[in-house]
Amino acid sequence: MSSHTRTAIRIVGMQKRSLTRAIGRGLGRRCPVCGHRGIFRSWGELTDACPNCAYAFVREEGYWVGALIINMAVAMGAFFVLFVGTMVLTVPDVPWAPLLVAALATMGLLPIVFYPSSKTLWMALDLYFHPSPPPAPSGTQAR
Repeated sequence: MSSHTRTAIRIVGMQKRSLTRAIGRGLGRRCPVCGHRGIFRSWGELTDACPNCAYAFVREEGYWVGALIINMAVAMGAFFVLFVGTMVLTVPDVPWAPLLVAALATMGLLPIVFYPSSKTLWMALDLYFHPSPPPAPSGTQAR
């Protein structure tokens, strides 16, 4: 039995996990199935599969658009909280220059820093809401 088949059986047979656990594993840059940490080759590049449970991370074209949406939503949410929070706390003398610098730093750096977590968070949420096995890696056939 191939490692992909074992993983598929484990995923299909597992009970639905809690949403909190899925989000925690996603934010912690862990495998959405087993929670293993060593799933990145470099800053934003995932390995082809989890080294612990062999859950395949290779997906069809367009799959990672969800991770991009999560990444931008987090950055825009942080900007909104920063901007509105600063304005509410400092009205009528809003410090526009420091607010501009903080906003540019937030919108410039947060998407880069959060990028790996957005990918694992997207996979964890996808697995939570669609608990079916991923397609077999190219070159192999599911039995």
